[in-house]
Amino acid sequence: MIKRKKYFIKTFGCQANVADSERLSSLLSSFGYERYIDVNVKDNKEIIEKVFPHIDLFIINSCSVRQKSEDKVYGFGKLVSKMKKRPKIVLTGCMVGSARGDRKRYDIKSLENRTKFVDYYLRSGLGPGRAEPGAYINISSGCDNFCTYCVVPYARGKETSRSRGDILEDITKSIDFGITEILLCGQNVNSWGLSKREKFNIRVGSKQKLPFADLLREIHELEGIKKIEFISSNPFDFTQDLVEVFRLPKISNYLHIAVQSGNNDILTKMNRRHTIEEFINLINSLRFVRPSIEIGTDAIVGFPGETKTQFMDTVNLFKKVKFPVAFISMYSPREGTFAKKKYKNDVSLKEKKRRHFYLTKIWKQNKP
Repeated sequence: MIKRKKYFIKTFGCQANVADSERLSSLLSSFGYERYIDVNVKDNKEIIEKVFPHIDLFIINSCSVRQKSEDKVYGFGKLVSKMKKRPKIVLTGCMVGSARGDRKRYDIKSLENRTKFVDYYLRSGLGPGRAEPGAYINISSGCDNFCTYCVVPYARGKETSRSRGDILEDITKSIDFGITEILLCGQNVNSWGLSKREKFNIRVGSKQKLPFADLLREIHELEGIKKIEFISSNPFDFTQDLVEVFRLPKISNYLHIAVQSGNNDILTKMNRRHTIEEFINLINSLRFVRPSIEIGTDAIVGFPGETKTQFMDTVNLFKKVKFPVAFISMYSPREGTFAKKKYKNDVSLKEKKRRHFYLTKIWKQNKP
């Protein structure tokens, strides 16, 4: 009996990365590799101690959304570099996309110099993935929004939509496997199927019909599907057509929409194409259509130039909207982004930590 080679995937980041990891897993299985799973490992040190002795290939699916995410990979490298014997190591995900994509944030040589423990570099791509209890279906990849703080347009490249036929085929296959819940993934799912010109002409709350809303309605009619979720959504192209989709019973009761700041001047500097007034109107429209809906968000504190008064606008937004889920982060300059090039990082780390602590406290006090 031939012994099958084994691999282990460490995934950082969002659901899009999870879907990419599952797709890569399917590919490796077709090549004869066997996935090694150890649910008990808690950190990098335990991966090295408990997993490395049993595998031939170790894959890091990286995230670049925050500097802390990249630092985790570099920190892992310091541990691995001390080893004399180890499996082959592959680095994939957003860090590689940032160095090898059409919109490079930094040169591949720069990445190689900081990750000398890596044997191979692999760019991620489109495709479905499965993870209990549902299926992750990538409907688009990349982003053209260029929020000034964000690395995604560089790491994932230009926004590209998968065809309706390919998406429905993936969902049908998932149903055949007995999967009844699906999560549609993309950096900006709302603009699925739109041209670049079309998506930049759309405004939040408008009566513009969206191909994505029609796609959701079509999936909703598929026999065997019980629950449909989607991520990520931005406020600026969330039209009334998409709001109305939440009348359908199979659409998940949870929706994540990143607001990022409660101040319009900061939103403009972030290149977010919505105002706070538009965001609040959107939330009210969603809660009118489905009163029980749970809405999560993201927020950044300490963006360049953010005054204490502007920060308090975000605090007041959290008091008013009452998010059950919120991911609050401190601004950190990312190499290659507009904010890093054009804005002075003038809010001290001490003040950022204070704002992070205070906003987190307010969120916990006000969440439903």
